[in-house]
Amino acid sequence: MAVPSSGELSLAGIWNEIDSNDYNASNHDNGENISLKDLSDGSYGTINGNNDADDRPDGSAPHYMSEFYSYDHDKAPKGGR
Repeated sequence: MAVPSSGELSLAGIWNEIDSNDYNASNHDNGENISLKDLSDGSYGTINGNNDADDRPDGSAPHYMSEFYSYDHDKAPKGGR
């Protein structure tokens, strides 16, 4: 499930999307620190470039949670597969 397209975002939810392709998962309970910088610049997991540029972080500071609106970590390339 992708990151919502509007409203309040959760840093743990963004981490869940990158970690398990499910924004609503509740798997961030291992005590690991979450960094918006690391999530945004691909340090934690490579950002899926199949998302439109407006639906993914640009990797550059300053980092904003709003850059993740509509981000879908397992989005397939346009045209299928």
